[in-house]
Amino acid sequence: MKTRHKVLIASAATAAGVAALAGSIDQGSLARTVLPKPRRRGLPAGLAGDVKYLRRAVRRLELGASQAQWVAFLDVLTTRPAGSIDELTLTASEALAQFDNAATGLLTTSAHRLPVRFSWMADDLVVVKTRAEHASLVGHRVLRIAGGEPADVWPGFVRFLGGGTRSWRRNRTAWFFTVPAALQRVGQLADARSPVRLETESVDGVRTVTDLVADLEALPGGPLADFRDRFPGDAGLGTRGWVTALDDLPAERLPVSQRHLTEPLWHTRIGDASYVRLLGTPEGGNPSSAAVLDVVARIADDAPARFVVDVRYAAGGDYREVLPVVKAIAERARALSVPIRVVIGPNTIGGGLIAASQVLARAPERTLLVGNEVGDELKFRGQGRVVVLPRSGLTVQLCHDWHDLSHDASLWGDVWLPDKFLLQGVGEFRPDLAVQNTWRDYLGGTDSMLEAALSA
Repeated sequence: MKTRHKVLIASAATAAGVAALAGSIDQGSLARTVLPKPRRRGLPAGLAGDVKYLRRAVRRLELGASQAQWVAFLDVLTTRPAGSIDELTLTASEALAQFDNAATGLLTTSAHRLPVRFSWMADDLVVVKTRAEHASLVGHRVLRIAGGEPADVWPGFVRFLGGGTRSWRRNRTAWFFTVPAALQRVGQLADARSPVRLETESVDGVRTVTDLVADLEALPGGPLADFRDRFPGDAGLGTRGWVTALDDLPAERLPVSQRHLTEPLWHTRIGDASYVRLLGTPEGGNPSSAAVLDVVARIADDAPARFVVDVRYAAGGDYREVLPVVKAIAERARALSVPIRVVIGPNTIGGGLIAASQVLARAPERTLLVGNEVGDELKFRGQGRVVVLPRSGLTVQLCHDWHDLSHDASLWGDVWLPDKFLLQGVGEFRPDLAVQNTWRDYLGGTDSMLEAALSA
């Protein structure tokens, strides 16, 4: 009898494992996570080789898309120019956008760009970084660029952006405003080689008109890293020696959220609050196991009046690496009967969005979400393979598995296998307290979002 029970238990366990495995396969996606990438043989010369390679890679590695989306992807590749690096970047972006998935797209871009960098603050597009010769523009808000107001122009760039929320797409357009070829494609410029007229306003009301010419060298960008332009002293993405808006702000006046930016996991005390920033590097890097254990131990020994979990720049990473921190915060907050405030924003996507959702899932009665709309929907394709286009070196992420945070995953549900055992559904994930940092907040070193989290 005991042997029969063991056999039955083993059979049930095997059946459950098969069900879980089978439910994770989206049109064979689980198998394709280990498939070799397309070969580079037989490619045409020049950037046309990249277009052909991209077609091969998408056919093999991008899953969960409809036939109509595949046809639209091919149509863009066939009908849009790709003879220069600017054209290739724009055409690849528009083609990949047809899959309507925020995680499918270029991880690195390259184009001839204006000598300024922009970032959205609430409803203003702000000059956050410039080459030294245009330092007088740093900190200005944009009134008009290439003849159009930013609020009217940015929806034209959505054609290059797949999936995600409205906030994510708008934030992403800051890159396109710096590329004359993109302004030309949406009808703002007749010729990408022409100077671009930029009309700006300083914080004290002085208006300036400047004609800008794109750099002779193509410079990099990236949707998961472009937000770093707003931070002081950053020299990433080819901007060493540039001037940033917050360079003159004393270090002690910088918001806590803009300190220790190279650390993907950071814990400190702010008054009587325990502050934890998760997955905070621009590259979405993962913290070391030692760093995770250290923060978990600190949380266990701490007795704050509240916890603040900051995920507004959590642009990626493996959520499994920080789940122990999420669990520790939820358990400690419950034991102490103290609140948890989670700071979210448009760059809360991918692994950051998953990690943030689990704070709410594990302590819903203690948690409030503070900030503005996150970057993606609760159901999204996020497990990806990265391929490098052989001629240009542009990197592309293609996706093969779903995450669905809206409800608890069943064993046979069509989501990434670890999700079935590690994640809980949250129903929805929107701010309970809507707050955005404004242009003036940014320049003054004020973090209204964090202040709200500390007082709500």
